[in-house]
Amino acid sequence: MLGNYVYKGQCWGFLIGLLFINNAMVSHVGATADSEYYTAGVVEFRPSISGMTSAELLADHLKAYLQIIESTEAQDTDILVFPEGTLNNPFHLTYVPSEKDQIVPCLANGTDTPYSDFFVTLSCAARRVQKYLVINLTEKENCTTVPLDVRPCASNGLNIYNTNVVFDRDGKVVSRYRKVNVYVENKNTTLEPEYAIFDTDFGVRFGHFICFDILFYTPAEELVTRFGVKDFIFTSLFYSELPFLTATQLQQGWAWGNNVSLLAAGASFPQSGITGTGIYVGDSGSPISVMVKDGIGERRLYKAQVPKNGRKAIKLQNQMENVARSRNLSGLRLMRDPQIENYNSILLDLKNLDNYHQQLCQGDLCCSFHINGDLLSDNTNETYRYRLGVFDGRRSYEKEQYSDIKVCGIYTCAGEDIQSCGVAKDEFQSSFLFKNIQIKGNFAKNQQLLITPSTIDDDLKPLNKEYVQWSCKNEGSSFEVEMDLAKPHNSIMTFAIYGHYYEKSAASNWKAICHCLGISILSYILLTSFHKILMKII
Repeated sequence: MLGNYVYKGQCWGFLIGLLFINNAMVSHVGATADSEYYTAGVVEFRPSISGMTSAELLADHLKAYLQIIESTEAQDTDILVFPEGTLNNPFHLTYVPSEKDQIVPCLANGTDTPYSDFFVTLSCAARRVQKYLVINLTEKENCTTVPLDVRPCASNGLNIYNTNVVFDRDGKVVSRYRKVNVYVENKNTTLEPEYAIFDTDFGVRFGHFICFDILFYTPAEELVTRFGVKDFIFTSLFYSELPFLTATQLQQGWAWGNNVSLLAAGASFPQSGITGTGIYVGDSGSPISVMVKDGIGERRLYKAQVPKNGRKAIKLQNQMENVARSRNLSGLRLMRDPQIENYNSILLDLKNLDNYHQQLCQGDLCCSFHINGDLLSDNTNETYRYRLGVFDGRRSYEKEQYSDIKVCGIYTCAGEDIQSCGVAKDEFQSSFLFKNIQIKGNFAKNQQLLITPSTIDDDLKPLNKEYVQWSCKNEGSSFEVEMDLAKPHNSIMTFAIYGHYYEKSAASNWKAICHCLGISILSYILLTSFHKILMKII
């Protein structure tokens, strides 16, 4: 009761005032069903972590959310996406209505409403600014409302979910999704997996999911293959891992391989490895990809026009110059692939890469490499070294969660020994120009297989389409995959073919359906681990 009182007294008046003070703002006329594009905004958001009560933390986050929603920068957006785990906390939960109930929480205001004040406020904000809002929050549900679920209920009689909520322009809840693949979280899962899909008034149908879901067939891939969704929303609190599972690397990869658009909003706490936000347009590339490396994090809106119903040309980020350049990653903590030392790998001699050929095998996978390149600097002590590597096996995430993968790739190492691979230098200078890379591999067929390009540069950004040529040919019992560097590049950290064999992967008991395409870089993403870190800091 005290926390609720503090929240209402300190924040509610401000929020109501903020909503009405902005009445003078000119309303934005959004995209329509006939528009070629819609304008999307994704938010990289730094949560507050100390020096406040739980009620004050919620009030601080909500105030910042509303400032972004009401900002001048957001005026021309049709949909805004906020990240996972950056709003409320276990001490301030809310009930969330099903989209089937057609409820506008803003209009259900009153002493008998089951919805928390912050939830009502966000509904009113969506209604005020006439935008679709996607919010991730921690939800509560009475166990008695799910009579078919005979699993034991908590002593307080509540199910607690990691939940995405979508408000339409009227503030109505039009979609609710409860995370299927929880990662070391003290959260419940639904009796059956949920598939979250909603339609907009600008003619786009979205699917959405949360963080760790992107590693598995249900629900993420199934929304593509079973339901035919082409535009997706991804909320995350994501720990990046070198060399294959960094945040924007995963995001662009998943969108590229499925040839879908992805709006990805990431929590921002780089000192613990948490960052990663972007907008991705299928195999056309990424107009926005963000990895914050300053150790502090940010609260910032990024936006782009996203083409509808067919992929059109988009303006991409400028990535590199053919000169030596320096980067500083000291403010971003990065995890390391626990299997990297088990790859069959060979160290490249950077002084002898003129028309270089090599073949490496492991298990049933053989990969061929063809490389041409030039040294830009003789000072190799300050630069990365590179290895060719092949892996055919299983990698774990946590407890019984794992994936069977096959990888052919080039990746950086901090030194010559294999133990230094997957380790980032705090400060370094690029000194090698790759003129051409060609990687080929034959990947055995499987009913649930996703084969993907996996790339990052020394700024931890994925390489855009202009640098990557990709082909996947059906060759009977296998897929012949070829990946080429289309233009010279001097700051590559990873350039690889990544195959994820869903059928043998385990995160839950959900049964999947078959699929074979190209892409996805899998990830570590996790709410509870983040809270543990915060508690240590506090």
